[in-house]
Amino acid sequence: MRSYTIQLITLFILVSTTASAFSNFTGDEEYIKLIKLERKALLNGICKTYISDLIGRKGCNKTKIKYLGIVHTRKGKHYKILTSFFVFSTASSCRGTSRIKIFDMQNKFIGEYNVGMPEVLPDILRDNKLVFSKLFDKCNPKKRLSINLRNGLPKILSAPCDKIDGGISGFSSGI
Repeated sequence: MRSYTIQLITLFILVSTTASAFSNFTGDEEYIKLIKLERKALLNGICKTYISDLIGRKGCNKTKIKYLGIVHTRKGKHYKILTSFFVFSTASSCRGTSRIKIFDMQNKFIGEYNVGMPEVLPDILRDNKLVFSKLFDKCNPKKRLSINLRNGLPKILSAPCDKIDGGISGFSSGI
């Protein structure tokens, strides 16, 4: 009985904090535009960046989507990798999320890694490795500045540099 009560309290806290986090979110239309922009990127070519002002508010950043390419794992799975810096509006300001999004070969969303700041997004996919060339000047050059996906999608993605914010992100399934 005690375990059940703890689970109910935990569920209540999770639902209420999630609801309050999005209570000021005014961007259903922005989110729909984001999905369309992602589909466009997945269909129209690797390494092309799509930039769009989804909110039309002065002083806010613009949404940036980039399709990096296809990862081929040792187990024969194939994933499309897309980076997303989504800028949306709230009642009083602009907010942004930076994610590495994973799709199957039919462009069905599989899941994502929330990486924090847009500077932490990889900008190249080379030999099944996410390459973080924007971090070259911020990190120790002797450290690896790539993450190998050849063995599959890691449950936890660790930033290739300890001098940046948003260092570790768990995989969130889209299912």
